[in-house]
Amino acid sequence: MNVEILERLESKRNQVYKVMLQVNLNSKLAILKKYSPNNLKFLDIEYKNIHMLKELGILVPEIIHKDKDSLIMEYVEGELVVDLVERLDNGDWIDKLALWLSELHKNSKENGSLLKKDVNLRNFIYRDGQIYGLDFEEIDYGDLRLDLGNICFFILTNEPAFKKEKHIMMKHFLKSYERYSKKEIKDIDSFLFLAKIEAEKRRKV
Repeated sequence: MNVEILERLESKRNQVYKVMLQVNLNSKLAILKKYSPNNLKFLDIEYKNIHMLKELGILVPEIIHKDKDSLIMEYVEGELVVDLVERLDNGDWIDKLALWLSELHKNSKENGSLLKKDVNLRNFIYRDGQIYGLDFEEIDYGDLRLDLGNICFFILTNEPAFKKEKHIMMKHFLKSYERYSKKEIKDIDSFLFLAKIEAEKRRKV
């Protein structure tokens, strides 16, 4: 298998590339994620998490190959949710993102719902009427409002920040989530505040 690097993609913790795979006479696009030395422990964690999510029926990329310091994964063609938010697009993707999160959260243990944790809007792709999640180094169990509060915070604060359309988008997302999950979401403002505190901590690192 030959790997041709086409483009480096944005990532703060690892080296992530869009690549062309050459296998025999066939070629296809893929994503190469190379873990930095101090982040290497997350390779096996993410590998196991992606396999677990696939078994649960959650839409995530297929893993093509695992190496000692990298994963090669399916390239999911589509639009990053962060770009849709920045365009103030109030379309079907909002309902599909709510559906994706509700499907994830319905898996639970004694200590809460299965959470994505890193819900940066760059970690979701909208393709053919469906949402695919990316980046699963941090998934854990806990209060589902942690994910929801962070999603809402990112919606509101991504440029252009705090526009009227952003508040409409956030409310649309929460109502869709309640409809799909059949749960009433209360006290989301407290979790928005927690998301703000976490964002301030990240900026200081």
